Amino acid sequence: MMKPISQTSPAPRSGLSEVALPAAGQAGEGPEQRPGLAGVPNWDHGVTYRPAVIVMPRSVDDVVRVVSDTATYPSPVRAVGKLHSPAPCSADEGGTMLDMTSMTRILEVGSDFVTAEAGALYIDVAEELARHDRQFHINTEIGTVTLGAVACAATKDSSLIGSSHYGQVSSFVSAVKVVKPDGTVCKFTENEHPEEMRQLRLSYGLLGVVVEVTLKTQPVTALFAEHREYSLAEFREAVPELIAQNFALMMYFYPFADCVVLEVRREEPNTKPTSSGGWWLRNAFWRKLGPLFALSIRRIAPTDAVEHVLLRFYDRFMRRGMCWFVGGKLTLPHAQIIRHVDEPGDNKFVFSMWSFQEDKYFDTLEAYFRFCNEYAEQTGFRCNLPAVGYRIVQDRNALLSYTHDSNALSIDPVSTGGPEWEEFLKAFNVFCSERDGHPLLNQTKHLTAAQVRKAYGIRWEEFARVRGKWDPKDRLLSHYFADLLKSARGT
Repeated sequence: MMKPISQTSPAPRSGLSEVALPAAGQAGEGPEQRPGLAGVPNWDHGVTYRPAVIVMPRSVDDVVRVVSDTATYPSPVRAVGKLHSPAPCSADEGGTMLDMTSMTRILEVGSDFVTAEAGALYIDVAEELARHDRQFHINTEIGTVTLGAVACAATKDSSLIGSSHYGQVSSFVSAVKVVKPDGTVCKFTENEHPEEMRQLRLSYGLLGVVVEVTLKTQPVTALFAEHREYSLAEFREAVPELIAQNFALMMYFYPFADCVVLEVRREEPNTKPTSSGGWWLRNAFWRKLGPLFALSIRRIAPTDAVEHVLLRFYDRFMRRGMCWFVGGKLTLPHAQIIRHVDEPGDNKFVFSMWSFQEDKYFDTLEAYFRFCNEYAEQTGFRCNLPAVGYRIVQDRNALLSYTHDSNALSIDPVSTGGPEWEEFLKAFNVFCSERDGHPLLNQTKHLTAAQVRKAYGIRWEEFARVRGKWDPKDRLLSHYFADLLKSARGT
């Protein structure tokens, strides 16, 4: 059955003139190159892209025309959605930005799957599924991400032990339609093309432009959820027992208070949800309130010491609020998904992420708490929002899976940004690489080629060879990935 979403065309990004291709079969020469653009910022304005031309395709034929026409549309061609990635992975200076956000149709809602165009937003499709008593296996928090992005870029969510075992959305992608670098259109399915699907998942748009995505779905299933506060020592003791009880774990870390708030979740099979679970409070925190209050405290505090005292009180209030109000025995699973605004302004949050092998995680987390305190003493900088983390099970569905070899837990610092944050991230990357962490290439900023090579080893070399075979003329290869791939032998 066909279930299109009716949407108006998105507004141009940041005042720039975006160029839409004529509809298939319509007369027209297509877009002209627009050199010297002022720049296209990502969602948090931490990265600015300067493509030579911006194209907004409305059909697969449009994408084919862009990828095939190397004279009009200079390399690299980089498909983008809502530009939520904090790392500079989405576009390239002098290349072609392929803005997929006009390709939003939901093509089919099946008995156990949904197929949509690559520009459809995750939250829009989730809401359509709910009208059919269906849901995604993973209801990741950032809902304003496109299906094309979740199909081939890293995502994270705490793994529900059961039907939603994996914590990476791409693991539930069962088919994709791709425009390859030579302009040919191919459809790959996990049943007929398991190796190609393993390569395409977490390929970051380097193997082809994803234009259509099929994701597995399941019946709407109630979710048990609650928040619990632990000291760091209590957290170490509690986690193994919670895992044994099949709880999924998301964490909020407070290194300056030596405590953790643990969000525990578990599916309740064959049970319909009956409440929203108070997810609106957590969602409001990340959508606006968290950054707003953190920035307000910074503005009114006369000194750093006063700011830190006020932040401690605010953090304590939010911890209590989550534990008291967010959760329930039978909550709606898709109520966790957040619809972020396109232009958050100052009220934004920025983040980074590394995952760590489960059996080494608690020592690493204790070291991270010490690292934050020592870094604050040396530089005066503290992250003004709580770090988060997830437990993600071992997952070999993608060549570049960050939990390929073992179960893992993550540490994701969060802040309202600024120059001091950027310097903190560089130091944090060194900390994580020294402890054998795995970064996410779209979500971990300031990575070096050596850090990526150390994390992914022979799989990084394999990916370099695979990428060369799919795209021998480097039609889709940006400078960001070219620099990282220098660490793979033979490239």
